[in-house]
Amino acid sequence: MQKNNTTNYIIFGASGDLSRRYLLPAIENLQNMNEVGAVVLVSRRDYENLKNLITSEGEKIFHLAVPPAGVAYAVELISKAFGQNNVKIMLEKPFGNDLKSAQALIEHIDKYFSEDQIYRIDHYLAKQSMQDIVDEKFDRKEISRIEIIASEKIDIESRANFYEQTGALKDFVQSHLLEMAAVFLSGSFETKRRYEALKNLEIVCDINKHECVKRGQYAGYREEVNCDTSMTETFVSINLISKDPAWRGVPIILSTGKALAKKFTEIKIKYKNGEEKVFKIEHEPDTYERVMREAIAGKHDLFVSSGEILETWRILDEIQKAWDKNGDDLVIYKKGSTVEEVMKM
Repeated sequence: MQKNNTTNYIIFGASGDLSRRYLLPAIENLQNMNEVGAVVLVSRRDYENLKNLITSEGEKIFHLAVPPAGVAYAVELISKAFGQNNVKIMLEKPFGNDLKSAQALIEHIDKYFSEDQIYRIDHYLAKQSMQDIVDEKFDRKEISRIEIIASEKIDIESRANFYEQTGALKDFVQSHLLEMAAVFLSGSFETKRRYEALKNLEIVCDINKHECVKRGQYAGYREEVNCDTSMTETFVSINLISKDPAWRGVPIILSTGKALAKKFTEIKIKYKNGEEKVFKIEHEPDTYERVMREAIAGKHDLFVSSGEILETWRILDEIQKAWDKNGDDLVIYKKGSTVEEVMKM
């Protein structure tokens, strides 16, 4: 096993929920196996004191588990304190809020660090169950429909502020579901092939007539966020097609929602002969360890490129603009509904 005890791993936002639940246990395991050296936990009040906090020599990996608004500032501070040499930056989703803000964030980061120093995390790319799907062999000519579904039983729990600013489209579709689609359609984890798959995806209908997009909100959500006019969606389903000749004419449906009947994530393949095959994407507790190992090794294929980010926002841009203008398509569904029940509303 490769030893990386000269690699320093620095976590910004160490007191947050993501760090407590996933990052700290994963980095502790890597440290115990001598796969990483010094670990430094940085809070907001420490931002101006980086050079004194991080004194070890060697490569420095900065994991920015901070709100999107804090990313640009953190990148500036890191550059000011350490320059570009032996620095890697790991970023958590969401990567911007729309196409314009994503482009601005990418351009801002590019001022300080090169693209090969940036590791944008979508932990679904690191799941073994996704690798198993790529290893499957499919006869594309026999596939009539592809559905990718992430159904969550929990509601927004204690994340009212975050979710009210985000919603299901940004929280799950822009990242996980579109990346899962890119992996499946390209049959590869290779960054360039995922990017090409995303470039070929498009919505081809009149969004303003609600022909290809469904959004919903579970009953009681507005009380939870203390906003009786909230239009934030907790359920969304979008219909896509691919311009890739290999997938021509095959509908690709991405759906996700909270407070639904069951928790599961799956890719469902329907065939022209009426058969279907379902792939379950399982919860894997060591996913973040894989993410960290790949970053330490300098491998990028389990991370999201800037090109992929812009393509995912390009796909969703028209939806966001239509939603900003019109809100009469939001349906209210009962907690415990199924995806199918919400779709029929």
